[in-house]
Amino acid sequence: MEDRITYYPPKRRGTALHLLLISLFSSGGAWGIWGTSNAQVALQLLPFLALIILFLITVPYLIYRLYALHRSEYTLERGGIHLQWGWRMENIPMDQVKWVLRSEDLETAPSAPRTRWPGAVIGFRRFHRGPVVEFMAAREKELVIIAAGEGYYAISPLEVDSFIQTYNDLTELGSLSLMSTQSSRPALVLTEISARRPILWILGIGLILNISLLIWTLLIIPSRETISLGFTPTGIPHEPLESVRLILFPIINTTAYLGNLVLGLFLFRNPENRFLAYILWGGSLLIATLFHIGMLFILQ
Repeated sequence: MEDRITYYPPKRRGTALHLLLISLFSSGGAWGIWGTSNAQVALQLLPFLALIILFLITVPYLIYRLYALHRSEYTLERGGIHLQWGWRMENIPMDQVKWVLRSEDLETAPSAPRTRWPGAVIGFRRFHRGPVVEFMAAREKELVIIAAGEGYYAISPLEVDSFIQTYNDLTELGSLSLMSTQSSRPALVLTEISARRPILWILGIGLILNISLLIWTLLIIPSRETISLGFTPTGIPHEPLESVRLILFPIINTTAYLGNLVLGLFLFRNPENRFLAYILWGGSLLIATLFHIGMLFILQ
């Protein structure tokens, strides 16, 4: 038999659900931007702003969950077990594995995490009066439980019986060389970023510029009934619009900031792409500065 066999979780239902939710929340965000641009008074902004905020919070999170689902695998080797789920990675040497069983074969199977859906059964739960189990699964049932040292892991290979049989076969063959212990979590990326002062300055200044643009806009809207956005080719100001339309400035600026922030985090994980992450985060400062300058010209 092969010395390295990779299994994958079921992805079809999870992919369909994530794409559906991303489409729904993105449509809500687009509707919120449209409604904001057409609002006549400040009170009409509130429901549309709520849709935009919901979009900004949920869509990046769902995109990462979809990315994690498609970057997930469970690999069995003679030297150990490799688990991958998005940015989460765990290498378990074979000599640390106590047992590998179906969840149905346990006297008391661990309950699934409270927050879960198809394609994202992720999190920690405790056995009844027992150890904590980390879930890296795409479904709640037909799980495989791996007990390894102090850690317990719940995974969902598509072929459960084949996974367990392969593990048993590999343990009978024995290990020529043990896999090195290695663990990587998304929080480690944030920890590394927090240790780099220049990055914190860039992201912090960008956040301050976002907040200042929002506050500035909210102060201007009640004090002016109309504003003119730009000039015609002949130098004449465009027809005045309701000042409430200015709210689009901080919305677009914040969307760009969050988009660059998330994409930069993906790039930062690879040392070869970190320069591109710096460019994206620095670009957020440039965009925010241009919006502030544009606001000055509008108010003249």
